[in-house]
Amino acid sequence: MGMTATIEARGLRKHYGRTVAVDGLSFTVAPGQVTGFVGPNGAGKSTTMRMILGLDAPDEGTALVGGRQYRSLRTPLREVGALLDAAAIHPGRRARNHLLWMAHSNGLPAGRVDEVLEQVGLGSVARRRAGGFSLGMRQRLGIAGALLGDPPVLMFDEPVNGLDPEGIMWIRGLLRSLAAQGRAVFVSSHLMSELEDTADHLIVIGRGRLITDASVDKLIAAASGDRVDVRTSRRAEAMTVLANAGATVAAGDHEILTVNGLTGERIAALLTERGLPFSELRQHRASLEEAYMELTRDAVEFNVTSVRQAS
Repeated sequence: MGMTATIEARGLRKHYGRTVAVDGLSFTVAPGQVTGFVGPNGAGKSTTMRMILGLDAPDEGTALVGGRQYRSLRTPLREVGALLDAAAIHPGRRARNHLLWMAHSNGLPAGRVDEVLEQVGLGSVARRRAGGFSLGMRQRLGIAGALLGDPPVLMFDEPVNGLDPEGIMWIRGLLRSLAAQGRAVFVSSHLMSELEDTADHLIVIGRGRLITDASVDKLIAAASGDRVDVRTSRRAEAMTVLANAGATVAAGDHEILTVNGLTGERIAALLTERGLPFSELRQHRASLEEAYMELTRDAVEFNVTSVRQAS
């Protein structure tokens, strides 16, 4: 891959009328990893992606793909592949012809069309019209289009929308394998759980502003804190003993207690001393969802908007 596989946003601003969609956003999407782009609906994710692809012009700032502005790329499909709107395929056009037209416009060989159709599992329906495709099939066709030029940079806006569980597993595997090949993979979502097993890095925005730009491991470690999970069949008694020793204890599901303020060794010693059985003792690992809630809890704007929507 000749060009550097990165996406760079520098001070991006965009407003529509009096609404500020993106407000001074700067970040870099690095190669060789899946970067999740997260925030509530209306946070400015799609607008940012559209500016990177030159579909919307920023009021201020620049967006670069591999160090260049999108509109200066001679064969864009060879530089960056994107799925922004799976419904944007003409219903009367056959899947294979849709991709052939794209390939032709970027000087790509026709053989590449059949390769990507196989890769996304649409080989057997290549000659069917897109109008008869389910949303999941249209997503796959959109992804085939993104992969067509074998680009070093890939962008997907809410790619698991409308996919069944099997399709979701498939896309997660695909995103990871594309990143493992050294590509920069940028994926937006408003659901953290979708990125839990896929993203290496997260860029979190709210109201068009950057909230966090950090590795998933760091975020989870910070949210996990020093908590320890203990499994015991005598939860009530264990809670009392640990609370008396100065811990904060929360009951989880299935005989699990989450303990804050004591080391694993100390917990084990206290329970053993009282003859209380325990079968498991492990560092608590927060979900990405928990990490996200922790991050956004302080961003008052979220609370304000949710209150407004509720009233």
